[in-house]
Amino acid sequence: MNDKQLRRHLATFRRMLCVAAGAAIVWGSGVAQVHAGPKFPEHWRKTMTNDPAKNMYLRKFSEPLGNPDADTLRNVTLSIVIRDACQGDLGFNQAAGDEYLAKSGFLKLRGKAWDNASFLSASEFNGLDYRAVAHLCAGVDYLFGKQGVLIKDLFSPGTGEPKRAFDSANPYYRVGPLKKPTG
Repeated sequence: MNDKQLRRHLATFRRMLCVAAGAAIVWGSGVAQVHAGPKFPEHWRKTMTNDPAKNMYLRKFSEPLGNPDADTLRNVTLSIVIRDACQGDLGFNQAAGDEYLAKSGFLKLRGKAWDNASFLSASEFNGLDYRAVAHLCAGVDYLFGKQGVLIKDLFSPGTGEPKRAFDSANPYYRVGPLKKPTG
């Protein structure tokens, strides 16, 4: 075999490799699309609304905890969860947030009162799973919209869906405690 024939065979081999690699990429992306299911089960859509009569997670997180300081900490924590977990540009209103912190007494909460309120508030987020977050994302307007029951006008509505897709191996959201103020 001379050099000319060898180069021709190598060129043919390279073309075959490129075609095979391209086919593998196209096939792989098709398989990924087939296996990439919806973000959440379709039957959830019936209850993923801004209506607390249909969306039990809105009811749960809008009911008073029996301690106004715990309500405040829960509302602040929930707004952070919504901001981090929900898809779309939620349009955070800094002025509404600052006003809520001042009026609710959040900025003055210290010591044992903080500890008690923090414990009660944090217990609301134990076991927070993907389904709850999906329903809370759908109810952003009810909780934090123009007429929001927790903090008025804090967010403009996003897409009403979570950022990440459901992962059965990791269905829970970890919600850390709010940082305790010094002083």
